[in-house]
Amino acid sequence: MTRRRPARSRFSRPQWAISIAAALAAIGFVGAAQWNSSLARQEFVTSAQRVLITQAEQQQLEQERLRDEIEEAETRVRSFQQRDEGSATALERLNQELAAARLSTGLAPVHGPGLVLEIADSQREVPVGESATNYIVLVDDLRDIVTALWASGAEAISVSGGLTEGPPAERLVASTSIYGAGSAILVNDVPLSPPYRIEAIGSDGLRDRFLANQGFLTRVERRIDVYSLQFASEARDDLTLPGFIGNTRLRWGAPLPEAE
Repeated sequence: MTRRRPARSRFSRPQWAISIAAALAAIGFVGAAQWNSSLARQEFVTSAQRVLITQAEQQQLEQERLRDEIEEAETRVRSFQQRDEGSATALERLNQELAAARLSTGLAPVHGPGLVLEIADSQREVPVGESATNYIVLVDDLRDIVTALWASGAEAISVSGGLTEGPPAERLVASTSIYGAGSAILVNDVPLSPPYRIEAIGSDGLRDRFLANQGFLTRVERRIDVYSLQFASEARDDLTLPGFIGNTRLRWGAPLPEAE
């Protein structure tokens, strides 16, 4: 007798199908989890990049602001430097003008070629009946010598007196006065006594031009010859004259207004 197998239900499934379904479900779950993780990671990366971009933009703006400040500071520095250079140039020009003014007015020491003159009283015995004044150096003698030196091209003149070391040489300037006071001669209000030493600075040949000048020949040379006044002259390659140390302020003189 043959046994029949019971008929399968059409709703029953084999074991392997159930295994495959479970595997697929697991794979789907893992895939979904990975997808969600990828979305979270992408969102995190995007957020981090956004922060970095914002920081980079802020740094760029800060750098531009600092660059502008540096350029402004450099511009100010250049302005100060140009202003200082201009001030230094103006100061240097002013100092040069001041030095030239001091030189031309005799306030600065000078040196250069020139000549030395010495004149002193006569050693002759004064003849009876003659005035002893004729045999001494007069204030007019010094004035004529100085005038002849200026006319001969002297640029600077000084006068000193006495055999022993006395007051320093007096530099002649525009306000210099030479006048007599008894037996003494006052130069810049300083009394000097013979022998008188006159030093003058000028171009080569100053001595020859002076000795040929009519201001010297007309009266002084004649007095030297007639009354035997002591006189000597010598050209020098280099002389040094002191600056004027007196007062150059004018009490009554005033500059003329400039012409329009």
